[in-house]
Formats: sequence, structure tokens, C-alpha cells
Amino acid sequence: MRRLWRAVLIPVALGTLLSTQGSALANPLGGGSRRAAATVAVQEFKRDVEYSTAGQTGTFTAKLAADRAITVDELVFAVRDSSDAHLDFGHRTNVQLGTTAQAFTASRSFPAGTFTIWMAYRQGTTWTNLAPNPAQMFTVTESSSGGENPPTGVQPQGGGTGWNLQWWDEFNGTSVDWGTKWRGNSSSLADNGRGNKDNQQLEYNLDRNCQERNGAVTITAKRENHTSPSGTGYSWTSCLLTSTGSSGYTFKHAFIESRAKLTYNVKDANGNPVSDTRGFWPAFWTWQADGVNSWQETDAYEQYSDNPRKLHLTSHAGSGGGCQPTLDFDPGDGFHTYGADISPTGTKFYIDGQLVCTAAGTPSGNTNIIEDLYVYSRPGSDPNPATVSAQKSVDYVRVWQR
Repeated sequence: MRRLWRAVLIPVALGTLLSTQGSALANPLGGGSRRAAATVAVQEFKRDVEYSTAGQTGTFTAKLAADRAITVDELVFAVRDSSDAHLDFGHRTNVQLGTTAQAFTASRSFPAGTFTIWMAYRQGTTWTNLAPNPAQMFTVTESSSGGENPPTGVQPQGGGTGWNLQWWDEFNGTSVDWGTKWRGNSSSLADNGRGNKDNQQLEYNLDRNCQERNGAVTITAKRENHTSPSGTGYSWTSCLLTSTGSSGYTFKHAFIESRAKLTYNVKDANGNPVSDTRGFWPAFWTWQADGVNSWQETDAYEQYSDNPRKLHLTSHAGSGGGCQPTLDFDPGDGFHTYGADISPTGTKFYIDGQLVCTAAGTPSGNTNIIEDLYVYSRPGSDPNPATVSAQKSVDYVRVWQR
């Protein structure tokens, strides 16, 4: 089973720094470096996930304070692997520090291996490394996925025969295939590919909010404060998956299908159900691939959870079109199948194998798949003040072509 993610707090004592000369960062605690009087210290260091799988993105936060006002030329999260290769990130320049602690945040993913991380700053040509603590070491393993093959010869529901399965994820492993099949950031979102307040979204999307277990991936939206690397504050977090990993899938025309359970487990702070389920915006859709500079979106479904039985099935490409059916079931009560046959002549939308409607629109450029659970900010449709979490689960995603 997948380990539970938790914030990892690493206390760092005030007072001790390592000082080195030159244009490159020194190895932590090595090379006979001399100790120098402290002027800057880390008061707290944490990461939002315990790295377990390669390609998973994590966010690191360090709180720094100085014993006097000081401006440093450069500040960085310094990282070394077991071969001493540099994987530094989160570079900032002309940073002002003072006696009041400031929080600095940065995100990145890592390949499999063992790593040491610490904070360092530069003034002129002198780099100063804040002494690493052993707890600042972490290990990343290869992603683990099992039973990933769908049934032999499986065809899309309602789409007839003659289809060839091209790409899929059955979510039967113990961790999401981050970096290979999926990534957690998308060019459809403005803030580091993970947040988009101008699109009426409250959430910042973090990989840790997706967990693969028991034959499905579950996305959890949480009411919690989070500051993105851009400095933008968010009151919710969630997660998205897009098929832009190194072994992901890019296509123009295909039959895409997802078996999913939409907005459910809407709960308050005590873990009790909240009957007012408004505020969530799950979708299964496509977005233009890198290098495509025109709108190519197809929404196999969107749901606004204040009216959970009404879905929005839409082609935003070409001639566009779509429909907004009202279902005779609640999509949060169980798993159902949602598909779109995106062909050169138009788009057909299916629910549980039944053709629901047809649109004339079809993309003229390549696209990628996105699964998400956004949090809606429109007044009156935003989450109930009592709500602190909600979920969406996906049993599989499959893509066929002829």
C-alpha cells in the first residue's frame, strides 16, 4: 500500500553555517570547510511529500532569518545526488533578509536515487551553505505499477469494433506513474501549470493529492492554505494528471474513455458528510499539446457539483458544439464510463456506452489528456464554508485509434 503523505518538519538550529569560496556550491559538510559566525539561519525546513517515486513533484519550504538586515545576491535550494551531481533549484536573486523569518518555497521532481538538500546563499563570489542535517536526505525509488494491462481486445463502450488500444493506465499499482505516463502540471493553468485563479479556480494542484491504490487513482481536494513558488496564496489544494510524461500520449483524433466516480466524500472538519456538495469541478478533457498555438479543447465531461447530475459535454475546437444532459443517476454514487470519439469529421460523446450527443467540432492540432478535480470560485457555486474536502476517483483511462 502507498505510504501516507505528510508534511516533514526538519528543525535546524540557529547559528552554524559553512562558508566556502568560489563560483560553485561546496559539498555539504565536506572538504574540510571551516565554520564561520552565523549571520543567516534556517529556522524551519519542510517538504510537502516524502519522495517515494521518480518524477513526483514536491514542494520545499525554508524559513530564513538573519541577525541583521542583509541583502544576498543569490539564494538557492541546493541538492546533490550520490555522485555529487548538482540538481539545484528555486534560484532567487537580490534577496533581502532580516530578523523576521521569511518563507521561501520552490518545487521540482527528482529521478530515482538518494539526495541531500539544504539552503545556500551567495554574496559576490562567496557561497555560504547552511549546515545540512541528516534528516535532509531523502530517497526516490522507481515508480511501481502492477496489473497495468487492460483485458485483451477490449473496445471502447459504444464505439463499435476495429479499435486498437494505443495508451492506457489501469491504476492498479501502488503509486502514480509521475514523470512517465503523467505529469501534475499543465500549460492550461497559468501559475506554474498548477493554479489558475483567473479561471475561477480556488485550488493549487499538488501531486501529493493524487493517490493510487485499490485499483484506482483518487484525487482529493483539501481546504488548506498553500503558497505557490510565484508567491500566490491559495486556500485549497487538489491534483491533476495530464498525459505529458516521457511515456505519455499525444494525439489529434482518438476514442478516449475514463471510468470514474465524480464528486463524492464531501466532508466537514469532523469527517461528517456535507449535504451541500457545491464547489467542485471535475473534468476529463483534452488540451492542446506543446507547440500547438490554437485552442483544441474537448471536454468528455465537466461537472459542476452544485448540480451534480448535469454534465457538460463540449467540443471547443473547430466548429465546436456539444450538449448538457441531465443524468438519471448521481455520478458520485458509483463508477460510470465517460467517452468521446474525436474523429476528423466531428466528436461523439458517450456515457456508459450510450451515445448522448454529437458535435461538429474536431481538433486541428495535437492534444493531451487531463483528469482533474478543480475547486470552483464562482460566488454561490463555491464550496460550502463547512466543507473541507472532496474526492474524485478514476478506475482507468484508455485511448484507442483506428
